[in-house]
Amino acid sequence: MIDFNDIPERWAVCMNDNCPKAGKCLRRKACKEMPQTVTRWMCVMPSALQDGECKYFVKEEKIRMARGFRSLFDGMSSRDARHDLRLRLSEYFGSKGAYYRHKDGERLITPEQQHQIEALVEQYGYSAEAIFDEFVDAYDFKK
Repeated sequence: MIDFNDIPERWAVCMNDNCPKAGKCLRRKACKEMPQTVTRWMCVMPSALQDGECKYFVKEEKIRMARGFRSLFDGMSSRDARHDLRLRLSEYFGSKGAYYRHKDGERLITPEQQHQIEALVEQYGYSAEAIFDEFVDAYDFKK
């Protein structure tokens, strides 16, 4: 099952039941599991299938995502390092609001984002161990 709240608003679902990859496609699965309360959503049209291939295909597989990093600054003694790192993470996530949504666990953190956060923490001379609050297996809707 897909928690529809995890799907970003501008992530397209697929309407094509006749696609040969429909049974393995996350976009098609998301469309099939869409709650009936949803009346409007961005979608990939059946015409996207060209010569048996669809450039919007996303394999249905879960990956190890992190949720939250509230204790990230606990071991940091330097106030300046905490401040600078917070600014750099806000820039990385695109805004202060997005930073807090990731930090507080409202948005999941992909493996690529996890590596970027770990690299930033190590640049300040701190260990990248035990940064994240928890790990969950989830679908990657950032593709």
